[in-house]
Amino acid sequence: MSTTSSPHSAPTAGETERDAGQGHHKLRRLRVYGGFLDQLDLRFTDGLNCIIGGRGSGKTTLLELVRFALDKIPRSETPGDKAQRERLQALLLANLGPTGCVELDLESREGVTYHVRRTAGDPPIVTDAAGGKLDAAVLRSSVLIDAALFSHNQIEDISGSPQAQRELIDRLCSHSLQEIATDVQEAAARLKENAQQVIQLSARIESAGQSLVNLSSWERKLEAANAVLEQAGVPPGLQQASNHRALRQQERSCVDHTRQVVSELREQLAATLPQQIRQLAGRIPQEIQEGPNGELLNGLARTLVRRETELEILLSPVLERLAQLEQEVSQVDAALVTAHRPQEEEYATLMAAAETHSERIKARDAAAREVVRLSSAKQDLANFERDLEAAQRERVHLRETFHAARKRRHDARASAAETVSTRLGGRVRVKVKPDAALAPYREFLVSIMRRSGRQYRAPIDKLIQHVSPSRLGELCDRDDHDAVSATSEVTADFAEALLKQLRGEPERRYALDVIDLEDVPRIELKIGDSWRPSHQLSTGQKSSAILPILLLESEAPLLVDQPEDNLDNSFISDAIVPQVREIKGRRQLLFITHNPNLPVLGDAENVCVLEADGRSARLVAAADVHGAKSHILRLMEGGLEAFRRRQAEYEGA
Repeated sequence: MSTTSSPHSAPTAGETERDAGQGHHKLRRLRVYGGFLDQLDLRFTDGLNCIIGGRGSGKTTLLELVRFALDKIPRSETPGDKAQRERLQALLLANLGPTGCVELDLESREGVTYHVRRTAGDPPIVTDAAGGKLDAAVLRSSVLIDAALFSHNQIEDISGSPQAQRELIDRLCSHSLQEIATDVQEAAARLKENAQQVIQLSARIESAGQSLVNLSSWERKLEAANAVLEQAGVPPGLQQASNHRALRQQERSCVDHTRQVVSELREQLAATLPQQIRQLAGRIPQEIQEGPNGELLNGLARTLVRRETELEILLSPVLERLAQLEQEVSQVDAALVTAHRPQEEEYATLMAAAETHSERIKARDAAAREVVRLSSAKQDLANFERDLEAAQRERVHLRETFHAARKRRHDARASAAETVSTRLGGRVRVKVKPDAALAPYREFLVSIMRRSGRQYRAPIDKLIQHVSPSRLGELCDRDDHDAVSATSEVTADFAEALLKQLRGEPERRYALDVIDLEDVPRIELKIGDSWRPSHQLSTGQKSSAILPILLLESEAPLLVDQPEDNLDNSFISDAIVPQVREIKGRRQLLFITHNPNLPVLGDAENVCVLEADGRSARLVAAADVHGAKSHILRLMEGGLEAFRRRQAEYEGA
């Protein structure tokens, strides 16, 4: 095995200097245990890595093992992703087996190293340089570590998939898009929580309003019952005893309500405040404390720890006072029970002495009990209406936050698209249309109208082209079906039926506010003097449009299986190779290739040569392009003699 400039040896001074200036993620080492590539130990360098070998030597398997380790296997149920997932699972089973294992070493853009170990059938295990275990979810977050992997023919598939094109543009939007995506998700989650709050408060207001109506009725009944007792000549003592009995019921109700309020306040404070206080110290991460302004931030962290302790100490007596107050209220309740007992006995004695009036008194007492029970309805209604008004104000703010975050996301993508168009010098251009992925909106409206007994698909297709979800929500709030009809060119009957369905269930109306219409990129290739969208291109033209975008600057290593497929050699040497040479100093590249132009003209820093005997594959060489030239000649040129014959033919042409 050649060792000239081997990536397995210590890095040169030039490599060290270049690596020191890098701000991108890197794959460092891949090891395989079990299966077709058993005992493979492959090290990657920064710059251009090319994996070469004959057919069936495990090159494609190698890339998919990296995908497997990084947990980048597609998870959605779209037909394309489902087919790719099934293909990958079959490949892994055939080449890794049921018990094989993959280990992958990575280095983040900050220079922090991570180790991933994944056994067939199990989730990945991620550890840091000190052996500390991390949540495997970091592999899918694209924040700590990331890689862009493209299987054979996947470049062609991108040209027909708006989602794949959007993901491609997102990779060029820099780190900020992750934060924006989080803002969009958080705003949507808060809108959903707010919707539940508004729905619950509306239901309570309706219930309190009905209680208020009932209270008015019972007050009239109580007034009538008292008048009947007075006309019947009920002794004054009995009348007063009956009034006192109603007051006793009101006393118990008042004390019970007070105890409940104090108890809920104590439980709420005990459940939320201590936890929030204990999270203060963690607001300043350790890595920030160790940064260039660490002394300042470390001081803040110490202050937070100190204040955290002080606040917990201060909170403790508050909770104790509330617990004490709850006990004091309970003591008053117990004292009332004791005081009421002889009063109830006296009342029972008076009732027995006035048996002739007992039915009238019972009717009066029943009315008095209902008045006591419903007496808080007026205050409850005022409280609920106040809370609903506050929740609705908050909803307006949350909607604005949601739309602002989505606009920032679009602006970031539009900026990235403009950069792509500029960088690719008039050969490829990208545009991003906002709010153009209408499928979720369509599916939502279809689900609402499916059982309406009307023709709905054609009207919905018209409506979603002209009326956004947020605008439809505003028109729904006003019950303005005429505006819906006029704006979207649907019939007035359909517009009225749609708004009726939305207004009939508040959950449906509020769901409109969180429909996230995604952007749709449009990638175009210049053909002669005109621009042609990617879905209208030939197979080769699709690769000519997509591959240059993949090769733009990004933090993530780029791994592509046979990027040369469907491209002619002149395009590779004239367009792709210069781009590879320009970017490889700022981005790690890993190509599985059969085309010698990529490793040779691209001046690959690392050429890894695989061979197989039908049962297993092995690494036979790993060197720079000069150290691996004999293998390149044999595998990619057909041998030295064939190369010389072609050269002679070309020179004589």
